[in-house]
Amino acid sequence: MTLGSISPSIPRMTSPIAEALHAWRDFHFLIATSAATLIGAMFVVASIGGRFLTPTRSAASRMFLTPTILHLGSVLFACALTLVPTLDDRALAGLLGLGGVAGLGYSAAIAFNIHGRSRVEFQDRIWYAAVPVLGYAGFVAAAALIFLDAPWSLECLAAALALLLLSGMRNAWDMVVYFVTQTPG
Repeated sequence: MTLGSISPSIPRMTSPIAEALHAWRDFHFLIATSAATLIGAMFVVASIGGRFLTPTRSAASRMFLTPTILHLGSVLFACALTLVPTLDDRALAGLLGLGGVAGLGYSAAIAFNIHGRSRVEFQDRIWYAAVPVLGYAGFVAAAALIFLDAPWSLECLAAALALLLLSGMRNAWDMVVYFVTQTPG
C-alpha cells in the first residue's frame, strides 16, 4: 500500500536528492553489504586473535581493531542514510557532515597515536591512519557539496565510502594475517 493509494489527493513528495540517489541505489546496497559482511568477519578475526587480545595488549586493540569496526560501521550507516526515501538534502548533508566531523576527529586521534609508535610499519600508518582521515574528509566534503547542491556531490560521497571500505578490507586482512602468524606464548 502506498501513500497515493491511501489518499489520492495527497501528492507524494520526493526530494531532488532522493531522486539523484535512486541511480546510486545498487552501489550503496553493494557497499553496505560489503561493510556488513566485513563487520561480521571482524568478529571472526577477534575470535581468532582472542588469545592475543589480553589486557596488556588492549591499547593495540583499541588502535587497530576498534577503529576498523568503527570505519566499517560508518560506511554501513552512511549507506543506510542514502536509502531513506524521505530524507531531504539538508538532513542528509547535516547527518553526513556530523558523522564526517566525528570520524575525522576520531581518525585524527588514532593517527596521532599511531604516529607516536615507532614499531608501526609504514603501510600500516597509511591504511590505519591516513586513509580513514581522507575518507572522513570526503564525508565532510560530500556533505558540503550536497548542502550546496553542487555537482559531483554523490561521486565525492561514493569515493569517501569506497576509501573507508577499502581501508576496512585491507585492515581486516592485515589483522587476520597478523593473528594467524603469531606463535602462542
